[in-house]
Amino acid sequence: MIDWDGSDTAVLLNPRLAVADARAIRALIERIPLAAHVWVTTSGATGRLKPVALAKRAILASAAAVNAHLASDASDVWVNVLPPFHVGGLGIHARAHLSGARVTTLDPWDATRYVALLAGMRRALSALVPTEVFDLVHAGLEAPPSVRAVVVGGGALGVELYARARALGWPLLPSYGATECASQIATASLASLDDDGFPELEMLSHAAVRTDADGRIEVKSAALFTGYATAGGLDDPKRDGWWRTDDVGEVRGRRLTVRGRVDETVKVGGELVPLSLLEARLEQVRLAVAPDTDAALVALPDDRLGHAIHLAIAGVPEATADRLLAAFNAGLLPYERARSVRRVEEIPRTPLGKVRREELVQRVACSV
Repeated sequence: MIDWDGSDTAVLLNPRLAVADARAIRALIERIPLAAHVWVTTSGATGRLKPVALAKRAILASAAAVNAHLASDASDVWVNVLPPFHVGGLGIHARAHLSGARVTTLDPWDATRYVALLAGMRRALSALVPTEVFDLVHAGLEAPPSVRAVVVGGGALGVELYARARALGWPLLPSYGATECASQIATASLASLDDDGFPELEMLSHAAVRTDADGRIEVKSAALFTGYATAGGLDDPKRDGWWRTDDVGEVRGRRLTVRGRVDETVKVGGELVPLSLLEARLEQVRLAVAPDTDAALVALPDDRLGHAIHLAIAGVPEATADRLLAAFNAGLLPYERARSVRRVEEIPRTPLGKVRREELVQRVACSV
């Protein structure tokens, strides 16, 4: 896939991108001659794609740290369900390159086929996003004994979903990472699989992490990106080697707690409300009340409160939507509750299942 030792530079784009978008991204990249790099894109909640330049040595620095964290060697098989144009999938290939492990790919995602594939392995590792964990739990699929660990990233994993997956035997390791850091920054340890409760995230050996005065997470690492491709050329936002993320959290020694994204925190009646944490609750409620329903939270401007939270739902009967709304609101503080159900044809999501917030707001506005 990638010549890790070569000086060539690769561009990895989602093949489903509109032709015009792909051409525009390539036009930006072609203005920036970089050797021995891989270009990928990141979007976050806005849906606007940003080309990110990762040096091959940065990707391999991340891969070496992940291999060490997971005690991975040539006896492992990585079962990869993540797209190769995303750092999650790309990172798996880099880890296998260093360790000698084999990579088996499943595309498209299918929970039953995934379990069957794992069952045929002697010693397996994998990585999933929360929506795929949801599918495994919803189907009641137990983990085969061959699975050593499954790293979960690409979004917040709810405590209840984690507990239900662990009850089915899935050895989940929640993680926090970023495209700009070539994948994982902090991940639960293998030792956490012997403990009860939701595990803490441990910083990987490649990463130094701190928070600024506003609680924003900052990272320094050999795995950090070179910069973004912009119309004005390469933009490197790092300062003294530190990259300031859009996430807020707390650092205690080598432990990291992530509270959510700055752009996913809104004020409702003067109270700060982190949408990412409420989304984890919605995931838990949806699993219990309406697992076949796609739903997400959306914050809309409100003359009195500043913002108000609403529940966006795609294509379900009114009674089901009402049950989901009531179950979600139960036990929440007044400013955390969803005020109404807003129906949309589809919840816009990234290839890894993240909600595209700005696009969802636009769809909800058009549906009124």
